[in-house]
Amino acid sequence: MAITDILTRISRDSAAEAAEILAEATAEAARIVAAAESKVATERKVALDVAERAGEDEAATLIAGARLVARDGLLSGKRVMAEQVLERAREALESLPDDEYREFIAAEVAQAAVGGEDLLVSSADSRRLKGLAERLSALGVDVSATGDPAPIDRGVLLTGDRVRVEISPATVIADRRDELLSVAARELFGEKE
Repeated sequence: MAITDILTRISRDSAAEAAEILAEATAEAARIVAAAESKVATERKVALDVAERAGEDEAATLIAGARLVARDGLLSGKRVMAEQVLERAREALESLPDDEYREFIAAEVAQAAVGGEDLLVSSADSRRLKGLAERLSALGVDVSATGDPAPIDRGVLLTGDRVRVEISPATVIADRRDELLSVAARELFGEKE
């Protein structure tokens, strides 16, 4: 065999071997690309699923927050309305006819007095509560009416040994606030206790 034949054969074998290596490399590259595309698709799906769940969680949190804000607003509105009812009740008590107002104050004093206290009447109610001492005496309440005005806006002040009790429409409502708010809510909104 001549050198030309050997060179031709080597060249042909080299070309065939190169083509085979190239084909294997191309096939390997295709497998690598396919695996990478599959991995990217899987990771994309996982990332989308995670993002979707996170979005749903965030939306649920936002909705829950909005519901809480709405509920708080509703409760606040109801509270304001119930407070207005209490304010109107105070005004109604203060606007009672004089004899009914005197009877109301007398009943409250009778409950609070233990006996021997001084009774001071507010300047604003001095005319309306004329005859209060006599009414209290008729009820068997042992208090002494003083001529001094009570340092309060309305009602009377009972003072004695370690005792100081203000009796007015405002204090009666304040003392029964929770009970009255419950009644107001029930009447206004049909809420049960």
